[in-house]
Amino acid sequence: MELELRFFATFREAAGGKTVVHEFDDGSDVGDVLRALEAEYEGMDGRLIVDGDLAPQINVLKNGREVLHLQGLDTELVDGDRLSVFPPVAGGGEDVADPSESSESPEPSDPLEPPTEPPAESGWVRREVAYRGISRRLAAHYLENLGGELVGTDDPASATRVDGDDWRATLAAVKVTAAASITLTEVTVSFAGEESVLDELLPKFKRKAMRAGG
Repeated sequence: MELELRFFATFREAAGGKTVVHEFDDGSDVGDVLRALEAEYEGMDGRLIVDGDLAPQINVLKNGREVLHLQGLDTELVDGDRLSVFPPVAGGGEDVADPSESSESPEPSDPLEPPTEPPAESGWVRREVAYRGISRRLAAHYLENLGGELVGTDDPASATRVDGDDWRATLAAVKVTAAASITLTEVTVSFAGEESVLDELLPKFKRKAMRAGG
């Protein structure tokens, strides 16, 4: 069977590229693939599987869903599946704010946990934007179109994190009052990434979000 393997950050360096199409035996599971990668790439050896289990703090996604929420290393794979491998993240970088401020005090629209900042590699910067009149589904969809991949779900409507090459983003949505009897959804997107990457990414995202929000 043929699998599409996508690598990020230091794992991409180890593999020599972002995307690799690789042949594996039919019936292979995630553990089989990760063991093969450790054997093939020196920079991954001992970093994917530890003590017979998925290495701590790495993320492995099958078609956008974390394998930890499936069957872990025993997650079965079929021809055409996409496996994305993210290394552990380092501590934060410089905090560079780009907030869209509001005079209202929004109330959460559901009992979800408060928004969190995405993990950052050393030297990365942080930026934050907020837009009204768009949904979290649309925001996640736009980020996918810009090269990101949903983390933890394959449904943009429930996405809270999207990861791309040299950037990560978390999404949160609340209801705000725009007029006496009018409420709108306000989506806040917190970014972390290389400064040059965010300088290119954010204007593209803003154009999409502003057209949608009117």
